[in-house]
Amino acid sequence: MDRYIAATDRAIADKSLLGELLAVFAPEAVVQIADVPFRGTEAIREFYAQFVADHAESKHFWTTTVLPDGRQRTEWVCAARKTDGSLITIAGIEHAQLDSQGRIADLHNEFTRPPA
Repeated sequence: MDRYIAATDRAIADKSLLGELLAVFAPEAVVQIADVPFRGTEAIREFYAQFVADHAESKHFWTTTVLPDGRQRTEWVCAARKTDGSLITIAGIEHAQLDSQGRIADLHNEFTRPPA
């Protein structure tokens, strides 16, 4: 999870690093943001390509905990500037299951503070 969040900020700062962000996911991963699931490499690529394109800058702060069942729980906050110049703050809790190679196989995000 630490690699994922750090790679998100790097990809927003330098759009050419989108591949670094996508590399943290297993090929058949599922990413669920709020109630919307994205399944598989192509759907995840499309989601993050649009996400990165919509942001000019972002800075995340987070804490990751490994749960007894092996999942990772990350509580995070973010301040960001969108490409239209607007500013947002957002926060959430993510739970991730990793595969045997340490890639994210299943990621669920719940916003504790929706984008505002």
